Amino acid sequence: MLLDRYDVKVYQSGLKFVLFVAVKNILKCEVTFPHSLDKGLYTKINTPRVLNADDIETLKVEMQRIIGLDAKISKKVIAKNEAYNYYLKLKVKEKAGNINNQNNKTVTLYELMGVYNYFMGDMPDSTGMLNKFELTFLGDNDLILSFPLDKTGVIPEYIHQEKIFASFKEYDAWIKSLGIEYVNDLNNIVSQNKIKEFIKKNDIMMDNQIYKIAEKVKDSGRKIILLGGPSSSGKTTSARKLALYLSTFGLNPIYLGLDDYFKDEGEKPLDHKGEPDYESLEAIDLELFNKQLNDMLDGKEVSIPTYNFALGEKEYKQRLVKLNYNDIILIEGLHCLNEELTKHIPRDEKYKVYLSPFTPLNIDRHNHLSTIDVRLLRRFIRDSWARNFPPENTLKIWEKVRDGEVKHIFPHTGEADAVLNTAFIYEVGVLKVYGEPLLYNIPPESKYYNEARRLIDFLQMFFPIPSEYVSPDNVLREFIGGSYFEEG
Repeated sequence: MLLDRYDVKVYQSGLKFVLFVAVKNILKCEVTFPHSLDKGLYTKINTPRVLNADDIETLKVEMQRIIGLDAKISKKVIAKNEAYNYYLKLKVKEKAGNINNQNNKTVTLYELMGVYNYFMGDMPDSTGMLNKFELTFLGDNDLILSFPLDKTGVIPEYIHQEKIFASFKEYDAWIKSLGIEYVNDLNNIVSQNKIKEFIKKNDIMMDNQIYKIAEKVKDSGRKIILLGGPSSSGKTTSARKLALYLSTFGLNPIYLGLDDYFKDEGEKPLDHKGEPDYESLEAIDLELFNKQLNDMLDGKEVSIPTYNFALGEKEYKQRLVKLNYNDIILIEGLHCLNEELTKHIPRDEKYKVYLSPFTPLNIDRHNHLSTIDVRLLRRFIRDSWARNFPPENTLKIWEKVRDGEVKHIFPHTGEADAVLNTAFIYEVGVLKVYGEPLLYNIPPESKYYNEARRLIDFLQMFFPIPSEYVSPDNVLREFIGGSYFEEG
């Protein structure tokens, strides 16, 4: 079976429904899908009984049975108030709340073998096509649901990243301690006019993460600090804030942006379509970067370039740098976790930080908030005002950006000494104010119209949040404008 990117979403939704039914049949309990993890979907089996590997194998056999039946998945369009009362009766309050907050007069439920549920997005017509999946047991009643992600139909191997997993769990425990788990809980805070206080709490939590990493960097005594992560993770602002925290310890961080070392336009490598490949390590002028890095470490003065994206070339604006006793080098960019970038420097002389927005907030217990969608919203909002790049163009290149991340960034996350979670629980409400009008501007004849409508439907789940409460040093300012760290 071949998959395209849209089919992957359908395939995932169908497998979630099959697993949901299998858990009900075998374990007589509930299952939740809190978030994605590595290349799979993190799944919790909510039963007081401690499960073992045999239980998971039994669950897998039941899923295979349901798939082998090629059972029909039916779409049921019902009145909004009927769906609201249905979930209220089941005491699934977050789904009832989400339905109540929607503007639609009807709601689509899906039915499989007599079981009804609401899943965002489309479903396959039947279970027969869902014949490729894997369950990886993590213990503690947790597992990973894996499935093919591309046209090869190959199920990627799940590689557990404990630091990333721990970051999710830490953030999840924090918001649950505040009584927040789902979008409806956040919407209640907005409707009760308590969002200003919550934003401040969330900001303190974020700043505390950065402070702890600054402490670890100081204690490590290392001279080279590298911050890496996928597009729109907030690398620039996080690096600048980390530099401020490090300065409170008497250190003097020298900031280097890896993007400033891009090769000039005519020198960039080409992808398989013959187009410039901005995502690969080879797009960086590694010879110049490493020469300047070595010169700085040797105590020499160097002239740091600034990349002019409009002209497609490096410029030298008399930024002269020479390391002194308390200076450290703070490097930020897509490839900073890749050991090939700085392979001439011993690993134990470098401190690496991986950052990405891992939000533990969920739409409901069976529909998680996609980190990829959050980064996409950040990206096209910033592209629109900062680079005069319309959302349609951002959507066009997003697949290439995502492919680059899979090839060049995610394989190196295990290199990280620390993980910085740059998600804000409230951020989609803020991004909605900026992003929704841009998405409505994409016309029906556009190739990206359906993706724009999907994102609009997603944003409608959130109440708008004014940006006036977002501080100038907040990571979100990197994407909506007004950042303390903006140059000029």
